[in-house]
Amino acid sequence: MAIRKFRKHIKPFIWFITVLFILSSGMLAYMNVRSSYDRSNVYAFKLDGEKVSKMEVERTKNNLVQGYSRFLGDKLDKKLIEVLAFDEVINRNLTLEIADELNIKVPNKEVNAQYDSIEKSIGNKEQFKRMLAAQGYTKKTFKQDIKNNILIEKTFQKIKEGVVPTDEEIQREYENGVATLYDGKSLDEVRDQVINNLKEQKGMEEYLVLLKKSKDKVKIDSVSPEYEELLAKVEIDKDGFKVTNIDFAKKMLNALYVTNGDKEKADLQVREYYDNQIKIAKEAMKRGIVVPEDLPLEYRFEIFQRELFNNIKSTIKPTDEELKEYFNNNNLKYDIFPSAQAEIAKVQIEPSAEDKEIAKKQAEDILKEATPENFKEKAKEYSTGPSAGNGGELGWFSKGDMVEPFQKAAFEGEVGKIYPTPVETVFGYHLILVEDKNEKEDKVKASHILISPKISKKTVEDKEKDIENLREKIQNKEIEFKNISKDRTDIVQNNSFRINNAGYISGLGYNEELAKTILDAPLNKVESLKIDNEIYIFNKTEDVKYKKAKYEDVKDRVKEDYLNSKAQEEMKKYM
Repeated sequence: MAIRKFRKHIKPFIWFITVLFILSSGMLAYMNVRSSYDRSNVYAFKLDGEKVSKMEVERTKNNLVQGYSRFLGDKLDKKLIEVLAFDEVINRNLTLEIADELNIKVPNKEVNAQYDSIEKSIGNKEQFKRMLAAQGYTKKTFKQDIKNNILIEKTFQKIKEGVVPTDEEIQREYENGVATLYDGKSLDEVRDQVINNLKEQKGMEEYLVLLKKSKDKVKIDSVSPEYEELLAKVEIDKDGFKVTNIDFAKKMLNALYVTNGDKEKADLQVREYYDNQIKIAKEAMKRGIVVPEDLPLEYRFEIFQRELFNNIKSTIKPTDEELKEYFNNNNLKYDIFPSAQAEIAKVQIEPSAEDKEIAKKQAEDILKEATPENFKEKAKEYSTGPSAGNGGELGWFSKGDMVEPFQKAAFEGEVGKIYPTPVETVFGYHLILVEDKNEKEDKVKASHILISPKISKKTVEDKEKDIENLREKIQNKEIEFKNISKDRTDIVQNNSFRINNAGYISGLGYNEELAKTILDAPLNKVESLKIDNEIYIFNKTEDVKYKKAKYEDVKDRVKEDYLNSKAQEEMKKYM
């Protein structure tokens, strides 16, 4: 529970960096392995003479395992993960060297602010210290990781800020995305967006060039034996293109997901992919398209594909008759369907103090009847938690895995006995049976019965009256819609959202009942709708009615779509 909260705050700053956190059990397993090495052999390799610890490689590896396991489960190939982790550690350290060359600094106050924010989010300093220790960190080393992450983020930002797109580049980017990314708006309207997109793209290219140059000249030596097979090597060498084991491993992990873990099919799929990419690159080169060789291979392939596609588009000259025929065959695509823009506030109905008191009383009554012998049956009968079906069993857990004060009670309780009082957490009231303890590993095995407070009819009615009062104040302009969440903790979302007639609300997802209610509502009238334990306050600010498209009105969009479809057909020849 709490461990998930902790991990959420340690997130990557940019796409090429992953967090170096893992679950306690994984780290403890590594620590056991690490203890078998003598002090002179605790580093994985040297990078230009600087030692890189095995701890850093193992943290990265375990973090990647955790991420990919969600999709691949027991079909995950850990050898592939090891290759990626080893390379990622190199990338991270080289990026920090780039930061140093660019003279990027991180004030201690920034590091301390992030550290304090994470510590505060846990809510218990002692628990936070235990969580750090369980994952192999001291306060000092954890702060160093925070500092490194900020350095990496600032490195990318500095490179991006140094990009100054030319007028020609701006015009080309705009023309390529005017009908899609820029929604048909004029260049003047979207110039800032176009420039920012170019800065992002070209900034990433410049970073990747710097990284590749660093990797090409870096000296990696004194590699520990268990990591030697993870060094970069050529897996495919064809027509001047060299695919490394690192490139191959990334594609294999994706292919394993698609093929449901079939390694033979995945391998074939990856090799076909690279065959196609090389064909596309060769055709692009025939047409005079040049891509810098100092970019990583995958990025080069992406540019070859994009530029070949644009080149093909530029050679297609459709007649007006062809465009009209395309429009007639796809006219629904251009019709304007009902939609709306609305201010929406989502209010969560929570159990009242009276509701919580009823749940507490129920927990106390069950506690009077419960014994270690009938505990599992009572859990199946009364518990509202997800473990009710298996008698409330939680299995073994370590300190830091559960929220306080559940954890405190479980570790304090006597083995073979039910904790003497119901334990309140954010989830409700728990009856805890302490089944076993492992003092050496500091673990507890327990089961629980969770009694979650039920929201009463009176609580709902009181909240509805409260919302009705708020709605009237908004309607009478006593309070602005955007300000209604300032002094309220029950409003979990408050923004302006786009609603379509398929029931989708941008930022909220699919909610057909709410979407239909808003679409049917009058303009500029504040209304509310209760759905389950949530109340939505909304004010429709824009209403778009259905309109049948006319060719002349959408000719530019039709042309862009036609060119894209024909270019895609042509691209298939090279795939």
